[in-house]
Amino acid sequence: MYSRCGQSPEITETTPRQLFLTAALLIRENFITVDDLYPHLSPTDDDLENKGYKAYIASIDTRIDSAKVSQLALAAPLESSSQPSSTSRIARPAPEAKKASSPDPTPESKDPPNQKAGLLVALLSVGALRPALALLTKFRWLVDAYPEIADLLIRVMKHSLTSLYDQHLVTKPRNPSNVQPRARWGATGVIPAPVRKPMLTLYAPTPPGTNTADFVYFFPFWADRIPLCSTLDDLMDVIDPLMAFVGLHISRDPVFLTKFARLGRLHITSTVRRPVKVPFRRYFP
Repeated sequence: MYSRCGQSPEITETTPRQLFLTAALLIRENFITVDDLYPHLSPTDDDLENKGYKAYIASIDTRIDSAKVSQLALAAPLESSSQPSSTSRIARPAPEAKKASSPDPTPESKDPPNQKAGLLVALLSVGALRPALALLTKFRWLVDAYPEIADLLIRVMKHSLTSLYDQHLVTKPRNPSNVQPRARWGATGVIPAPVRKPMLTLYAPTPPGTNTADFVYFFPFWADRIPLCSTLDDLMDVIDPLMAFVGLHISRDPVFLTKFARLGRLHITSTVRRPVKVPFRRYFP
């Protein structure tokens, strides 16, 4: 199916997300392995390293060049009030005639879809970390080219930190009314808030809810095989290896960054011995 959807040059349709998720679930439950599908995924490793990586670098250079040119630099010069408007105007050249289009334009060759990145996203979505990290280790630049991968890694780390953060830094229960819709006043009195209906989604991280729907990920068991941090020392064993892949993209989730910084500060203060104050030094050898 992967070969039919991606490797054939005559087929231009993209691979559906459902197909990636089905393959990821089969890999997660050990029905198949990544090695069984890998030869059928497009593009090849050589094309992904040469064309894919070069296209990614070219897109970065384009964004850098566009950021250097501001709208103020492209604006026309301001007219001086001391000069007449007729002399201050700059004569614009006449527009050139449009070139006649060729009668038989050659169709542009379309690059095959990156099914390896799609499978990597699906594996992270269903919580299959080992095969996902095996692919990511081979092509580490995919995190920069596809920010969705960074969001999924942050989703995994956020789940790993939840119990540890609640154990050490949450001192009072959260107020659930802050995220629930409230009743409002209308012409006829109090109008109750609409009841949100759960709606399944294939996208992870789960999109934020709307006024009438709460999105629920279709596979609720994705977190069953995610390692959890039970002590502060687990931050180095669980979070640090994943953080090496995310890098600067950790800024995409300020809430997780705040929790991680607070736990890191608590870990440092609990492991580093503080110097003894001067008035009490005589009590210590």
